[in-house]
Amino acid sequence: MLKQRIITAVILAPLALAAVFFLPLAGFATFVAIAFLLGAWEWGSFCGLQHSRKRWGFVALMAAILLCLYWLLPVGLNWPYTSSALILAVLACGLLWWGLAVALVVSFPASQSLWSERLWLRALMGLLTLVPAWLGLVLVRSVGIETNPYTGAWLICGLLALVWAADIGGYLVGKPFGRTKLMPKVSPGKTIEGMLGGLLMVFALLAVFCWYLDWPTQSPVLFVAAFVLTTLSVFGDLTESMLKRVAGVKDSGRMLPGHGGILDRIDSLTATAPLYAFLVALLGGFY
Repeated sequence: MLKQRIITAVILAPLALAAVFFLPLAGFATFVAIAFLLGAWEWGSFCGLQHSRKRWGFVALMAAILLCLYWLLPVGLNWPYTSSALILAVLACGLLWWGLAVALVVSFPASQSLWSERLWLRALMGLLTLVPAWLGLVLVRSVGIETNPYTGAWLICGLLALVWAADIGGYLVGKPFGRTKLMPKVSPGKTIEGMLGGLLMVFALLAVFCWYLDWPTQSPVLFVAAFVLTTLSVFGDLTESMLKRVAGVKDSGRMLPGHGGILDRIDSLTATAPLYAFLVALLGGFY
């Protein structure tokens, strides 16, 4: 299993980075959309869409939403988010959903009665998970693209580095030293030690980055943002675990050997992308 995970990661990581740096914005948006549409197919198992026709219908609905969003986004590469009610509304929906998701996870299994029997609500959860995350990634990738085509790419790398560092740190610490269960009713394998290991890895990576930049004045803000994003990435994983537990499935799919499905790899990214885009907007803007 570990060997498969390493091989898959070695293949996927360079592919993802190549898409981030070398694809034009439209190509990057399409690349991420394809990955997320595969995730939408897997989400069908969470909301009882066992019949392939219904699952395809869910995927088609999400594809139509992404296409309409891209078409309706403001013209120009600077994405003037402050003047676009559409962008603000979609990002706000993403932030509100993840605030609710955290509450649902913390109160599980009591919260299960609110949504487990409503399949349409589970499908809506999927749209609120995937659509704002796609938009957030596209917006971040577009930052400064008119003056420097790689500014947004490096910002995307910052998010990927945070998510990957949290995952790696959590595994390296949680596997040998994890004793205290984080939320055993949601995910028996998650431990507090693993979560702290992920935070430690993220902080260590951020400290190196700030040291390289000679500790800029916004360093404290970056550490607070990293703490919030890392914590949210854990809840992205826990939210998927909660949905899988209710649906009675172990993995979201089998597309990635050793990793399970697409959703098993992007759950932390979908949770953090809307907030990351919002923070980038606050700190630097999309113009």
